[in-house]
Amino acid sequence: MADSNRWLVRDARRLPVGTVAAETLRNRLDAVWTELRAACASPDQAEHVHQLRVATRRALAAFDAFHGVIPAKRRDWFKHRLRRLRRSAGEARDLDVLTDRLSCEPATRAHGRLIAMLARQRLTSRQPIRAELERLGDEDWPTRVDRLITVVDGRRRHASFRAFARRRLRPLVASFFEQADRRLRDRDELHTLRIAGKKLRYALEIFATALPARARTRCAGALEQLQKTLGQFTDHAAAADRLQRWASSTDAGPNHDLLVALCDQERTKASAARKTFSKWWNPARRRSLRRRFTHTLRRSA
Repeated sequence: MADSNRWLVRDARRLPVGTVAAETLRNRLDAVWTELRAACASPDQAEHVHQLRVATRRALAAFDAFHGVIPAKRRDWFKHRLRRLRRSAGEARDLDVLTDRLSCEPATRAHGRLIAMLARQRLTSRQPIRAELERLGDEDWPTRVDRLITVVDGRRRHASFRAFARRRLRPLVASFFEQADRRLRDRDELHTLRIAGKKLRYALEIFATALPARARTRCAGALEQLQKTLGQFTDHAAAADRLQRWASSTDAGPNHDLLVALCDQERTKASAARKTFSKWWNPARRRSLRRRFTHTLRRSA
């Protein structure tokens, strides 16, 4: 939770909604631009790609949180480009995670060949990110951000941020539990739940100062644990899918048998991770988390 504090707007409870929205958007959009440039300047650094993806999700969460405060045309322009930017970094992130996994395997000649092939693929995967940097530079991203902030800061000058936060957070919590209460029978539903948890956690960051600190911390902690537990499954499942596609491609060559073996390992790990999650995410835990959010929203009133 310490990292989340850097995203807080100080004294937000006493500031107008527009001012809080403007500062929130400024912090998150500047982070996107910083990480985008860093990912292009140091393409071998996997963490910049990861942080770029996180930054785009945080920025999108801010646009959702302040949906009615931001002019529709400007909101749609930024959301479209943030989603496109997140997608452009998806391939690079998947390859980074897979490379990290294979690096932990025994150092054989065959694994060395796979790592070398992945290194070339990782280099190629950075090209869409560089293309986005050039495109957003041509569209004058920094100036557009400045204009957006100026417009948003002047809106809802007399509206209470605390009341706005409570009112806006309720449907976000309801949306999360609508997904959480499903049977989660397949991988897509599990992935959707993980994304819903991320969105709600980033919303808690935005509305943090309008909520009781202790209750908010416990809610955020539970969502982080959800992400971590589910992440083990989704990472193994994604790695298995990529290895299977690679094994079936003409690029497999002499690595085919090793790729099939690694794919089977990842599928076994994904199955075990899913069982662990299902055992952890039981009805009692869901009820407890729902009560915690209900209590937090009630106290914030």
